[in-house]
Amino acid sequence: MRALTTIKREITINQSTEKVWKALADFGNICHGHPAVSKSFITSTQKEGVGATRHCDFTMMGASAEEKVTEWNEGKNIKIEVAELKKMPGIDTMALDLAIRQDEAKTILSSTMAYSMKNSFFDIMNSLMMKNMNAKLLDGIMAGHKLYIETGTIVNEKTKLDLTTVKKIS
Repeated sequence: MRALTTIKREITINQSTEKVWKALADFGNICHGHPAVSKSFITSTQKEGVGATRHCDFTMMGASAEEKVTEWNEGKNIKIEVAELKKMPGIDTMALDLAIRQDEAKTILSSTMAYSMKNSFFDIMNSLMMKNMNAKLLDGIMAGHKLYIETGTIVNEKTKLDLTTVKKIS
């Protein structure tokens, strides 16, 4: 197995943990808070929980992904693994863990993106530019979810997001 690249972020959402969880648990509608997903939908009969699957169309390069929930702790966290990537060269495996915790009347949403590359060439590309691109993508996912959950605004690739609200975690 190739080395994993891990990127961690946190953001404060000015809503209850119940409202934040409700948005995360709406697994088929990731496109509402993800600026790089133009369309998403459930592909399994199961709409939530471990085993639920979805399809995502991305705004870049005509790329798409088939994703599966591999961990679901009601009201706490959801882990999603990419089962198949199309038109997204270089990435071998990818997972995203989204977790929430209460902070007074607010909610802290934390995320961990972990991925590996297909070969040594892409390992070099990852260190030169792809890790930075994926970090910016994760910043957008976090800021997009904050905007969507707080205001109901559905985000897209042109939505102005406040990336300064995203905290890098080492």
